[in-house]
Amino acid sequence: MKSKNCKYCGLDCSHMNMGQFGNHRRWCDKNPNVELHRRKNIDKAAQQGIKKFGEYKVFRVQCGACGRDYDVKEREKLFPQKSSYFCSRSCANSVGGKAKAQKHYPDDIASYTAVAWRYHDKRCVVCGESNIVAVHHLNENHNDNDPKNLVPLCPTHHQYMHSRYKQEIQEFVDNYVRNKWG
Repeated sequence: MKSKNCKYCGLDCSHMNMGQFGNHRRWCDKNPNVELHRRKNIDKAAQQGIKKFGEYKVFRVQCGACGRDYDVKEREKLFPQKSSYFCSRSCANSVGGKAKAQKHYPDDIASYTAVAWRYHDKRCVVCGESNIVAVHHLNENHNDNDPKNLVPLCPTHHQYMHSRYKQEIQEFVDNYVRNKWG
């Protein structure tokens, strides 16, 4: 069997078929033309991508959650790639998270807090506290998770609702319910 050696690095290639041997020589680290081959392949791939998908272009889109306008860079033939675009991860999660939760856990199955946060802001209706917020059942029936029966209150004002000081905040709660549900 005739031995084949690479003319650039001297590697014994007798175990390779002709295609493998040719590829080795073309891409050999010692080949002075290897950079030319790399550039050609990169240019060829770029041209194929442009032919198939078009040039990159900047498109103006609107966030599907907050409505803010912003720019996205996509190929001409691929735009629009998505049914809706989101300006940030939090906007994307706010839509998908609520939609998925309602699909998999409808109001009659979900916990009362999950139902409350679907319909109410996570903020005390009396003082506006937003860090720690509890949910109060207006009719005090914990099996009635109708959104109209749930009111967000901070722990202090929630305690007021279950104490002799209820009348001090009852007007705030009644106004909130009247404004929210009519």
